[in-house]
Amino acid sequence: MFSSTVMKKILPALLVFVFFGSALPAQSYEFKNGNWYNGEGFNKGTWYVTNGVFSKKAPARIDSVIDLEGYWVVPPMGDAHCSSVADNPSAANTLKMYLEEGTFYLQILSNTLEGRQKAQELLNKPNTPDAVFANGGITCTLGYPFSKYEAPAQGIRNPQAIAERYDFIREQRTMLGDGYWFFDKKDEVKKNWNKVMEHKPDLISIYLLDSQNGGGKEGKGLDPDVAKAVVKKAHRSGLRVYAHVETADDLRLAVKIGVDGIANLPGCDWDGSGDVKKFELTDSDLKQLAKKKIAVATLFAHGQMAGGQQKIKDFHAQTLKRLFEKGVNVVLGSDDVQRTTRGELNYWYTLGYIEYPKVLKVLCENTPRAIYPKRKIGRIDDGYEASFLVLNDNPVNNILKLRVAAFKMKNGKFLK
Repeated sequence: MFSSTVMKKILPALLVFVFFGSALPAQSYEFKNGNWYNGEGFNKGTWYVTNGVFSKKAPARIDSVIDLEGYWVVPPMGDAHCSSVADNPSAANTLKMYLEEGTFYLQILSNTLEGRQKAQELLNKPNTPDAVFANGGITCTLGYPFSKYEAPAQGIRNPQAIAERYDFIREQRTMLGDGYWFFDKKDEVKKNWNKVMEHKPDLISIYLLDSQNGGGKEGKGLDPDVAKAVVKKAHRSGLRVYAHVETADDLRLAVKIGVDGIANLPGCDWDGSGDVKKFELTDSDLKQLAKKKIAVATLFAHGQMAGGQQKIKDFHAQTLKRLFEKGVNVVLGSDDVQRTTRGELNYWYTLGYIEYPKVLKVLCENTPRAIYPKRKIGRIDDGYEASFLVLNDNPVNNILKLRVAAFKMKNGKFLK
């Protein structure tokens, strides 16, 4: 057993020993003097790790004692709307970035079956992030995300070419039952549900895009009654449902029909034109979201594509502030085909209003537990999975410091 008085000096050597000693049996550790995240702040103390889980009680055998004096320990992060892994030829590099930043849990709300199969070969391993998949998005005939998947299936990827050849694309159905599903009537949900379930989704992704005016129309999403039938069927199948929304009325519909998560907030990609009121949430809306503990991803970084207009940032900043003040279950999602959650977190940082303790809770507790509600993650507590990040600096002083870890552990094993 290593002496705690010299552990800090030999920690790098221990890590090399662990990294390249993969054939060794499971180790038991004592981590002492660390500043441990408790969901609100940090408590100094000692935790033990044995058989991949946390314990306050010392095990019969301790293989190593590691002194964490001067370090801060937090649960790993998650991405509740990951779009950069499935159907991405550079998925391995993206997963490496996620792991380096301390993101261990991914929720993929949109993917093809081939994309899932290839990604799964890289995921859910001791040294890679874990992930859940929604598979194809459920929408109306020719509703979004039809063109997102059908155009590439026809070899058409350039936006201008897609517009010019849309009459051809709209007649194709290569990716039906794969990247997207068409449900226009309630009886179609019951009729085709077994086909959806054959693909073994981990959750369901639906589209409500200006549902009061555009529900069931081309380029939009589900009719409200059909959406309600999908949510009901999914819950009977033991599956969570996330809704992609466009307006505040869409969000109200999503809450009314009982979704488990909101994939994006109304106005996340507002370009600054027109009346912002259709995106504004009332105090009653926020109260309902908080009461029902619905996970809400903001995706505000999408607003940067509009050129960074100040009125867009002001709207996003005020909305984020109200979400936190009303106790909404905010989660972090990226929906970025090239990057990790870095873009969304950086954007929050620029909004001017950001309480680091609340953001830390979003990153390390709310988001992981929203992705895997049945797993014991997102907390440092007895019996919880021993996955954590050891930080050189207190993230409450600067939330971006969360990305730089001295070392990481996943389920009781050190990560390089």
